[in-house]
Amino acid sequence: MNFLTQISKVCLALSVAAFAVSAETENPVAALETARDSVQLKVVKFDISPPLRDIKVSKKTDRPLKISREHDTPEGLNKLPEGWSGKKGSRFSPHVLQKAPGTRAVIPAPTVNVEGLGTGIPDYPLGGVPPDTTGGVGPNYYTQWVNTSFAFFDKTGAMVDLSGNDWRNGNTIWSGFGGKCELTNDGDPIVVYDQLAGRWVMTQFGLGPGSGPHSQCVAVSTTGDPLGTWVRTEYEWPNSYLNDYPKLGVWTDGYYLAVNQFLCNNSWSCSWRGAAVAVFDRENLIQGIAPRAPQYFNIGPAYGSLLPADIDGDTVPPDGSPGYFFAAYDGGGTDYMDIWETSIDWDTPANSTCGIATNDPNSSVALTSFSASGGIDQPGTTNDLDSLSPRLMFRAAYRNFDDHESVLLSHTVGNPAGMRWYEIRNPGGTPVLYQEGTYSPDADERWMGAVSMDGSGNIAMGYSVSGAAVSPSIRVTGRLADDPPGTMTFSELEIATGAGYQNPSYGANRWGDYSTMSIDPSDDCTFWYTQEYITTTGQFIWKTRIAAFKFNECVTGSVFSDGFESSDTSAWSFAGP
Repeated sequence: MNFLTQISKVCLALSVAAFAVSAETENPVAALETARDSVQLKVVKFDISPPLRDIKVSKKTDRPLKISREHDTPEGLNKLPEGWSGKKGSRFSPHVLQKAPGTRAVIPAPTVNVEGLGTGIPDYPLGGVPPDTTGGVGPNYYTQWVNTSFAFFDKTGAMVDLSGNDWRNGNTIWSGFGGKCELTNDGDPIVVYDQLAGRWVMTQFGLGPGSGPHSQCVAVSTTGDPLGTWVRTEYEWPNSYLNDYPKLGVWTDGYYLAVNQFLCNNSWSCSWRGAAVAVFDRENLIQGIAPRAPQYFNIGPAYGSLLPADIDGDTVPPDGSPGYFFAAYDGGGTDYMDIWETSIDWDTPANSTCGIATNDPNSSVALTSFSASGGIDQPGTTNDLDSLSPRLMFRAAYRNFDDHESVLLSHTVGNPAGMRWYEIRNPGGTPVLYQEGTYSPDADERWMGAVSMDGSGNIAMGYSVSGAAVSPSIRVTGRLADDPPGTMTFSELEIATGAGYQNPSYGANRWGDYSTMSIDPSDDCTFWYTQEYITTTGQFIWKTRIAAFKFNECVTGSVFSDGFESSDTSAWSFAGP
């Protein structure tokens, strides 16, 4: 979660009390609904913007300071309750602890590898941490958003000039709109490209005073041109809860959002209120007409950091498929991936459902046991960086291959930190953990990753890497569709080489909250990855990078089929520790 503030107010902004709440924070109308109850969020305002290319912006020097605050969530979230009655998934392949790099040649050199927003951009007034690096790719542009500002890049990696500015404050898209969406610029952004509709989707929260109410700001382009007009909306979050750490995904019947909720007082002392999800009216938004009220489900304080499925490719999910939310649980020996199925009835919201009636997931897949990572080592200092382990990392990349559905997920585990990744199939039936692996090829630490799959079934995974002799840098690895399950078979490709280290910033060793791996809809083969790194030592010194690359083995428009049945464990050979 992030705030606009002055340095003199930082100490107050950093204060979080996750378990103790003063009387000032109590809200007598803050009833906790069950997951089966769909509550409609208030639509504060809706309009159509002028063309974004014509919106004038304030001088770059007017850009306010951005300071981060810890996402302070309780331990032990996402544990299945006694008597849980959902479906249990099955396993296709064993876990692979990969202690050595892949033996294939390195991934082909990036076709684009350019500086993103940060200190690598001349005159960019960096003033806070972390960047919360997110990006999306469409047919003609790549859009990057790093908390307080965004920029458009053409497919050569050149930043697009907009009315004399090469980047924009995050709230520029709501200029003239009024309310919290225009008057605040609070970040925690997400940008995605809705390939099925040919639309861009951008969202960030809009914070009120600590005690609320707070809002979620959502904008959808009226065409595939992000420099044109946008449908702009503001939605008020219920119960004066803070809608922290929002993550958004594209589904056929809505834009799906997951948040971590807190109840705060005006001194920003906050208490945990659990996970919630909301589904926004995609149908009306892409038509440019007033949206129906979003449907909201309060999942409750036992769960947190859910991640919505986000569609890749142009093949829609099977008819009648629900949308999905995922969360991982570290049970200290019994670990699993939970899946909430979400079905939306826009005509009769009371018929909408998310999970089973007790707020719990519909199904769960047993995972190989993992331990949460500690701090991330940096060279030349004892100041560790936050790993955010074992929170699932953005995105939950979904793809339908006709003969099977696939969802990719990743998070950080272990010491030294390594990237754990999963492929889950048949998420709406009896889920199958098709493959899982932990990529930890040496003593350096890998964290803050993102993973996606191209149209041929090949997988790329990007992440930050740091260690005793390695400054925070950016690397990617990958595998081909027919490689042994659970393994990353390509040797690492270095996207950006770091130098120096990040000092603690006002007591918070925040690195980033997420990075983003996207697939280019133009060929369904090219991966676009954006992540942060550093090349000096200090507090507010991050850079970001944008890179595009693909595997030679990807065939444009291919339909992947592995020919395996879920129980056919003899169809592949397992080689690993």
